[in-house]
Amino acid sequence: METQQNSRPGMISGTGPIPRPRVHLAEWLLGLGGLVALVGLFLPWAGGESSFEAFSLLKLLVLVAALAAAAVPFIVALSARTDLPIVWQTFLSTFMLLLVALLAIRLLWPPSGGLEEGFFIAAAGCLLITVAGWAAVSREY
Repeated sequence: METQQNSRPGMISGTGPIPRPRVHLAEWLLGLGGLVALVGLFLPWAGGESSFEAFSLLKLLVLVAALAAAAVPFIVALSARTDLPIVWQTFLSTFMLLLVALLAIRLLWPPSGGLEEGFFIAAAGCLLITVAGWAAVSREY
């Protein structure tokens, strides 16, 4: 039977350090926010039309942000170094500030038919991406 000699916290005898997950909670929340925003794009935004039926620049920006955020957990998990995920998250967090401001403007001045659930779900996903992005970036520094 093997004894644990010279054991330290976080060490298992003969195996080295206990592996820690590379993807932290903030990165998982980024991915979740991206998926929520994608779901919102498929639901009606205004006038009973989904974002793909009545496409606009704002919806294209939400699509780009949602895909970029959904990719974050995979980028973090597959990256051998930490510089690419940090740059990706910093860019995404900055981009999201602009996008959330544009969504707030759309909320203040809605189209004539009003806004529907797709807009609010996509906006909630974007808000989650923004908060989780800043949490992920601040964790790195």
